Amino acid sequence: MKKKVNKQSVIKNIIALLIFLAIPFFAYRSCTSGYDKYAFYVHVNDEAIFETRLDPSDARIIDRGRQLKDEIVKMDKEIDTGDGANAGKLRWYVCMGIDCDEGWESSFLTGK
Repeated sequence: MKKKVNKQSVIKNIIALLIFLAIPFFAYRSCTSGYDKYAFYVHVNDEAIFETRLDPSDARIIDRGRQLKDEIVKMDKEIDTGDGANAGKLRWYVCMGIDCDEGWESSFLTGK
């Protein structure tokens, strides 16, 4: 004996499944979008500091923090003639979420 499939019920189930799958996606997206406009930077007076894990209390660190990437690029042009995120006395990385400043001490290692 075959059971009759109700098309309306199938459509409702598909819509419910799509909504169920869409909620986590949009929640994740809302938590991560826009952060790529920000970067975390470290400005030092001695580039040798980047050879090891940075110590927040090191006197060679002039400034550090999260800021709009465009502002950091301007700072880089003033400090290092715009040599980029991975060279010079001002270095940065683009934020991938709200906690981009966590673990920054090891994020700048040049690793030789």
